[in-house]
Amino acid sequence: MKNLSNAKFPEAKEGSTVQLKIPDVDRGRGDPRSVIAVVLKITEDGFYQLGCKSGILKQLYARSQFTTCSENLISLSDIPQEKQISLRSAATEHSIGNGQGFFKCTCITKCTTNRCICRKNGVLCNSKCHQNQSCTNFDK
Repeated sequence: MKNLSNAKFPEAKEGSTVQLKIPDVDRGRGDPRSVIAVVLKITEDGFYQLGCKSGILKQLYARSQFTTCSENLISLSDIPQEKQISLRSAATEHSIGNGQGFFKCTCITKCTTNRCICRKNGVLCNSKCHQNQSCTNFDK
């Protein structure tokens, strides 16, 4: 069984670029499905420490949790060494939106107060919010 696993997932070298899948609960619908990272070091137990452009990922990963890329897209110098982050934080920083999903208000008024979820979070109302209602949440 171990030989089959080693054949399917060959060892990744330090400095090689990998693609790490983001779990569905940690990302929004329009966010990327994976994070591009680089192998920083390999422990004696066979686990990998990965880093992305946002920082060093706190968790150690097994070889079966990521795929290697054919080209080196990130170098070791692109990784901030002093910052450790979780995978969810890295996914939020690479996100186009706000991380774990989209804000949507159902305001009947014109979104003038902080009772509006969008306005409270500093996000403009979008097409999923109130339909055909006038809105004043367009200037930040």
